[in-house]
Amino acid sequence: MANPLTVPSEEPRVLPAQIPIWLQPKTLIPLGLALVAGIALLLWQYSKAEKTRAESNLLLETKPGAETWAQLIRDYPGQPATALALLESAADASAKKDYRQAASLYEKFTRDFPSHPLASAARLAQANQLAASGDRPLAQNLYLRIMSSQPSDPFRTAAAVGLARIQIQENRPEAARQVLNEIVSANTGSSFLPEARSLLDSLPPPPSPTAQPPAK
Repeated sequence: MANPLTVPSEEPRVLPAQIPIWLQPKTLIPLGLALVAGIALLLWQYSKAEKTRAESNLLLETKPGAETWAQLIRDYPGQPATALALLESAADASAKKDYRQAASLYEKFTRDFPSHPLASAARLAQANQLAASGDRPLAQNLYLRIMSSQPSDPFRTAAAVGLARIQIQENRPEAARQVLNEIVSANTGSSFLPEARSLLDSLPPPPSPTAQPPAK
């Protein structure tokens, strides 16, 4: 007699395999088309960038001069040739004693090409042009920014010299002495150190401390 508690065994039911939705043709086809379109766009952008770079380089090589520099600055932003055009234009403006225009061009260079190897030099040149134009407050602010930037700016010694010169012009020799003493003590190894020492030595002697009356 069969045991009434025995549960008859059942054949295991095998469910049909389900394809994940992201592998289904209705999903794969649009994804594939989007991927192809994205790759095509990247290739087109790269090709266009290379063409623009080649055009700007050729323009600078074959037609150097103020007109070409202006065209590069206007029509080819961000290109290596444009960086050179900005520097050439700034130097040309400075040679013509248009110091404000030169400062503006150097400022544009540092803004458009902040990672360029000459960005620090251009920043110092901007401060020097501002000082030459008579805009001492802006020049001093920029010199101070260069001196206090972290990591240390390679032109901080030159900036200290520029700042000290303005302070001397403003009849503040003690302020200039402090700036120069600090930069000379830092011994940065800069080629501007001899100029800093020379300027420091040219300052008048510091005022003698006021004699105190004897105590009664």
